[in-house]
Amino acid sequence: MNLAPLIADLIDRSEDLIPADTDRIAARTLLLEELLLEYPDLDAHQRSQIVLSVVAQLIADDRFGWEFCGDISADDTALVDAD
Repeated sequence: MNLAPLIADLIDRSEDLIPADTDRIAARTLLLEELLLEYPDLDAHQRSQIVLSVVAQLIADDRFGWEFCGDISADDTALVDAD
């Protein structure tokens, strides 16, 4: 089965399916739920491939912003003056 049309469809509808402040984990869950509803005949491997592809494209489009970069205002304890 050619999964590219399903991937393209979910990417096109991602703004409607995934609220703006959703993180990657929640986005994966929402995409899986949508696949189960819309395409129940897909097996688990196919669903996984589709979700990974859609999330990768959303990451490339900077949909999730900087959520995994850490706290830039936190003190960096790794840097210690050696004097």
